[in-house]
Amino acid sequence: MELLIFIAMMLLVTVLQAVTPYVIRRGESFGVMVGEKAANNPTLRKMKREFLQWNIVVGVIITIIATVLLAMTSSESGQATIFILAIFATLIISFLIYMRFYKASLMWKSENLQTNESKADIVMVDTTFHRQKLTISYAWYLIPLVLIFITVGLTIIYYQQIPNQIPMQYNFDNEVTRTAAKSLRTAMMMPTMQLVMLGLFIFINYMMSRSKQVIDNDNPTDSMRRSVLFRLIYSKYNFVMCLLLILLFMFIQLSFIFAISQTVIMLALVVILIIIFGGLLFLMVRVGQGGSRLKLTENEQKDKPRPVRDDDANWKLGVFYFNPKDPALFVEKRFGVGWTINMARPTAWLSIVAIVGIIIVITILFS
Repeated sequence: MELLIFIAMMLLVTVLQAVTPYVIRRGESFGVMVGEKAANNPTLRKMKREFLQWNIVVGVIITIIATVLLAMTSSESGQATIFILAIFATLIISFLIYMRFYKASLMWKSENLQTNESKADIVMVDTTFHRQKLTISYAWYLIPLVLIFITVGLTIIYYQQIPNQIPMQYNFDNEVTRTAAKSLRTAMMMPTMQLVMLGLFIFINYMMSRSKQVIDNDNPTDSMRRSVLFRLIYSKYNFVMCLLLILLFMFIQLSFIFAISQTVIMLALVVILIIIFGGLLFLMVRVGQGGSRLKLTENEQKDKPRPVRDDDANWKLGVFYFNPKDPALFVEKRFGVGWTINMARPTAWLSIVAIVGIIIVITILFS
């Protein structure tokens, strides 16, 4: 069972990495702004195909090697080490493959685009953008908050039924490997994690609503519409993911009180993970970064040609955004789907440090 789960996760990571060039904005090629008109260029399309092929080959090879090693290893720590190393190896090699095509895209741009024209500092801004409905209402998050209150209430009411030793860790065979003595602190571990998780998803929803607006110069009218739909769709997905994880932690907490089989819990975990990652893959392919793959119901309006926006210097290696002149804290990823931070803004770093710090504190408290 654990081998099947490992193989499924490795294949998922591989596929998510491999399809990335096909879900980013059409005007971008491996972190380089080339404009929508270049999206169908044979050379750039060939790069995408080769990136996909290389990632699939590498992912399959690493999965086969790691699966054989897992089958030969009986210790839990050894299996965990192999699992982590396999994931990191896949991500690192995928990044090295990306770097090859990032450099090739830069070279293609310098040879095929008029750099003097492309460096025209044209920045298009929709001043009404942040006044539109970009995300779902925060009132929706009252639903998971109520579920947390129910979890806390049931824990207090049925506290005496909780066993003296609470399971804290399981191995790949679904066997308990570590327990903790029952106390109010350990009994409230799951509700605490639920609260932290709720706060994190609310923060992500806020980030979506306040992140920098990105408009493609080639087709700004459609770009604005797609950007609004993109944020609204992912805001809904963010809420569903939050609700599912809150329910999962509630279900685990109830297993401490009532006789719920660990097999049932494992099944619930697998189902929820399939829904979450399956939904993410579907949105990547169906929506794309910035809504680039959305099919608008109305006829798309083609705007007059404009110079390609050339802000590649602000994107280090095409993935790290560093622009001291930009007041935005959060920006859409250039290679990938989702958002990243403006590394030149200390406030953005502080928000990340605060999140990581809270997670570390919670881990220490309940370790």
